[in-house]
Amino acid sequence: MDSFEEIAARYRQTSLVQASAGAKLIELLDIPARANILDVGCGTGNLTARLAKKTAGKVTGIDPSGAMIREASRLFPDPRIRFLVSDSNNMTFDKAFDVIYCNSVFQWFTSPDIFLGNAGRALRPGGRIGMQAPACHNYCPVFLEAIESCARIPEMNPVISEFRSPWFMLDTEEAYRSLFEEAGFRVIFSALEETHNSQTPAQVFDIFGSGAKAGYLNPACYDAPFPEGFESLFLDGIRQSFESQADADGMIDLMFYRIYVVAER
Repeated sequence: MDSFEEIAARYRQTSLVQASAGAKLIELLDIPARANILDVGCGTGNLTARLAKKTAGKVTGIDPSGAMIREASRLFPDPRIRFLVSDSNNMTFDKAFDVIYCNSVFQWFTSPDIFLGNAGRALRPGGRIGMQAPACHNYCPVFLEAIESCARIPEMNPVISEFRSPWFMLDTEEAYRSLFEEAGFRVIFSALEETHNSQTPAQVFDIFGSGAKAGYLNPACYDAPFPEGFESLFLDGIRQSFESQADADGMIDLMFYRIYVVAER
């Protein structure tokens, strides 16, 4: 299985959907000219570097993956940017930032309340947090149809039927708003949106590989070990499903439900 460690070197090229939504989140944050910014789950740093262009202040990117941080440090050797190996549950910053940027990682948090508590302590008074993530249990119909297609294959059904989702996703904008308010934030913007991108099956497969694949092929999400050859069979089934979902022009309407939240401390 490719872990986030193993996909770090190619993540910058394959995380297309995350980058597009992340650019929108940057604009929603309305970043002050001299803000110090924390990028939570920075990956290989391409959006961290974009954040640095929005401020004369300093930018810190954190990610639990050492491989991601090493790649980010190599790609963006800017003295105003520092990259640290850290995760959302172990943030110890105290009133260090004016802005916290959390793009396409909130769905991976096993304890979002702990993260929001840490984020509140990391922000200066009046500081702002922006979060964007896939939302809803039907977060991406194209991906879910591919999983269901694999589940219809007899050799894969016993395994896939035991899958436990590793993702935190709520089904309404109000639920996300309440989560932030209960953590002491004042929500100034929130929206649950459908985003659409026209992609080839190969591009959809690459996008699947930049995030969702790490969940569906995580052994911790299953009670029993994978049988021999399961991973290859699974990926072949996913690829074939994407090909079958293409329209007459060979394209797929790749739709995600996405939540955007901007809140102040």
